[in-house]
Amino acid sequence: MKKILCLFSALALVVSSCSSDDAADASASVKPSKIAYSYSDPTENYYTDMNYEGSKLVSEIDNDGYTLKHFYVGDLISKTEQYGIDKTLKSTTEYSYSAGKLASETVKNAGETKFYKTKYTQNGDGTISFAEFYVNAATGVEEEGGKIGKYTYKDGNLVKYESSYYGKPNTTYTYEYDSKKNPNTNIAGVKLLTGMEESASVNNVVKITGTSATSSYVNTFSYVYNNNNFPTEKKQFNDKGTLTETAQITY
Repeated sequence: MKKILCLFSALALVVSSCSSDDAADASASVKPSKIAYSYSDPTENYYTDMNYEGSKLVSEIDNDGYTLKHFYVGDLISKTEQYGIDKTLKSTTEYSYSAGKLASETVKNAGETKFYKTKYTQNGDGTISFAEFYVNAATGVEEEGGKIGKYTYKDGNLVKYESSYYGKPNTTYTYEYDSKKNPNTNIAGVKLLTGMEESASVNNVVKITGTSATSSYVNTFSYVYNNNNFPTEKKQFNDKGTLTETAQITY
């Protein structure tokens, strides 16, 4: 009896291990394919189709034709192009990296004489500092933009954003999260894009508190999840508890 019991236990472990591996493999391939947004005014509703090559997000196309195209070097997002409904290029965002971490982000709007560049510094305590610059489109000369700040992370989630403008404190944001999976978890390169803030975090934001010298506000979020612990519905509420946006997420 003891030998049979031991054999059964070993078999149970193998079955359990295989089931866990299968679930993990399935979860690792989950990515959003469509997000539909709805508002109190139905004329503002829209949806976005997301297209991939493997784990790389290559395009996001709204139903009105507005398009984002993403380009990669390896698994790092190197550039994003934004196109209007008239199919013309509106802006380009270029990303540079150092030791596998985001080093800079440069936004080039079509027809403008200045670009907007953000430089990032990876600090030893896990925070990321940033400074904004203007770049002359013709000469490449940079000048300080006056805004600096810092991102603070915990367990892969952005928990605090603070900034100042020409030495004066600007708005500070704090973030709280659930324990479920962010829809962007399995999209290559996204978690390195600091500028995406909570969208690049490991989990889903449930509360954002913003404070400045003159005001403060709170946004809260609720979710419905699927069996893989990814959200299929996200609702956003303002500081009065009014529903402001609903997102339906298809994988």
